[in-house]
Amino acid sequence: MKKILSAFVVSSLVLLVTACNNAEEPQKKLTAGDLLDKSEQAMNSSLTSVSAHVVYDEYNGTVFDGDPEKTEKSGVNFDMNMDAFLDPMKVHRQVTVQPRGGEVWNMDIYDVGEQTVVADSREQGLRESETDPLKEAFGTLVSTTNPLVDLAKFKTFNDDFKLEEIGYDYVLKLSLDRDEFPRFKEIFPEVGPSEEGFLLIDRMEITIKINKKTSYVTGFNMYADMKIYSKGNSFKTRQKLNATYSYFNDIEDFTVPKEVTELVSR
Repeated sequence: MKKILSAFVVSSLVLLVTACNNAEEPQKKLTAGDLLDKSEQAMNSSLTSVSAHVVYDEYNGTVFDGDPEKTEKSGVNFDMNMDAFLDPMKVHRQVTVQPRGGEVWNMDIYDVGEQTVVADSREQGLRESETDPLKEAFGTLVSTTNPLVDLAKFKTFNDDFKLEEIGYDYVLKLSLDRDEFPRFKEIFPEVGPSEEGFLLIDRMEITIKINKKTSYVTGFNMYADMKIYSKGNSFKTRQKLNATYSYFNDIEDFTVPKEVTELVSR
């Protein structure tokens, strides 16, 4: 009987000590910064290929002297499908552009290693490009979404992101007001009106979806709606970007056209 009691006491003490140790060492809570680092590491180390669909829509409206009848409107819609092999780099981007009030034009873009070749429907033949043609046409944010989301650009907002769990994904959400927006504008100068003046933000949100199992980014969204008032005029910009990523390490190979291969091998 004494042996049974002794064993019971020892077992109880072991459980008590374990519980105390667990209480003293609580599990670390996952932060937005941790998640961005983990995702960046996972994509750099194990992701070899990916498909993406990126849609970008921009509207600009300028009202002069506060008179709605004196309004100038402009904008563009951009739609891109991409297949990318990451090591060695071989990327094919098919882009359709619809300017507001203008004619549709297309780009076929091939990235082979560090070289980029563009077929633009507004031009004759192929041309090499020393910079990303999407960055030239649409700015840093669109360029940042492909072939992968450049997460490093968003780490300055580690403490501002809200982290949620939705289904199979972690979801990072960022909302910025007029005092916080200048930090974002420094990184992505094409977001929002280019004019200077009093800024009024109706909505400025970023959402990044990261798969719980793979830590790969599966989605990226931005919605920006704001106005600037300056010298009696108002400048409104509304920009929406939606990028989805799929077929991780499971896309079909594609052949780079002969004329592209010849151009990059010269």
